[in-house]
Amino acid sequence: MAHALSHDPSWPRTGAWPSPGADERVDLAVIGVPTSRTSLSPSRAHETPTAVREALRRYSSHVVGTAQPGTRGDEAETVLDEALRIVDAGDCADPDSEAGEEAATRAIAALAERAELVVALGGDNALTVPAALGIAGTRLPHAGLITFDAHHDLRDGRSNGSPVRRLVEAGLDPRRIVQIGIADFANSRTYRRRAKELGVTVIHRDELHQRALPDVVAEALDIAGAGGGPVHVDLDVDVCDRSIAPGCPASLPGGLQAHEIRRAARLLAADARVRGIDIAEVDAAADAPDGRTVRLAALLVLEAAAGLAQRLGR
Repeated sequence: MAHALSHDPSWPRTGAWPSPGADERVDLAVIGVPTSRTSLSPSRAHETPTAVREALRRYSSHVVGTAQPGTRGDEAETVLDEALRIVDAGDCADPDSEAGEEAATRAIAALAERAELVVALGGDNALTVPAALGIAGTRLPHAGLITFDAHHDLRDGRSNGSPVRRLVEAGLDPRRIVQIGIADFANSRTYRRRAKELGVTVIHRDELHQRALPDVVAEALDIAGAGGGPVHVDLDVDVCDRSIAPGCPASLPGGLQAHEIRRAARLLAADARVRGIDIAEVDAAADAPDGRTVRLAALLVLEAAAGLAQRLGR
């Protein structure tokens, strides 16, 4: 039996964000895109946006950082719920259908016109199509995409394994796609060759472990942002080690650690070129009993908010 969360007025919980008002300008907009029906693995990832919202209630929005990264100078405190106007637009309906995907694209595009940053909660990786298309809008030929993912997602057909291919076919320039964390034993020669032929920049997981993460993120942003258009980021949580992401059907042992993907989310959200982030491939129904994967996904939302606060100087 689940226990009710404690109440302490001196320790306010985060996540109970209001719906957006009509034509309201906001800093951060959250929207659920509960895709799962085309998943290559049996999945109930459509249940995840609700689970992430519940997990957010376990956290506060209090952030402490140093004034200068790498130093131990004066602390800089931020309470995100006070510093940012954050709204929750609810879930898109039936985003796995063609009509539902188009409606999700329109909903995200409308939010992108009013928000500095849109965070889309998946759902499996199929949500990256409407999320990236909505963020790019009419500027798709100039837009960029950064993925943190163990997989190329260039498969044929329509599934959670095909969003990058589908975005290229929709008009996204593959020379402005950067894939970070691509893993051995998770892809094929055919799709690796496809990535090379398209001109996709691939930063293999081993290379990622050998380089400073801020340098990798800076390189990815320069490539993805080279067209001058908005950049969308796909945080596929199966890039993480299976011990910390058991709720991702395709996560492998040896992937990223939680602190690495959390730091990446904050670094990326701090850059003004990034207008959208999606959090994908978490199946709440397959998570460990302690809910570690869903809790990590919730923290990625908060890390994105923290990065946005840095961007806005709050």
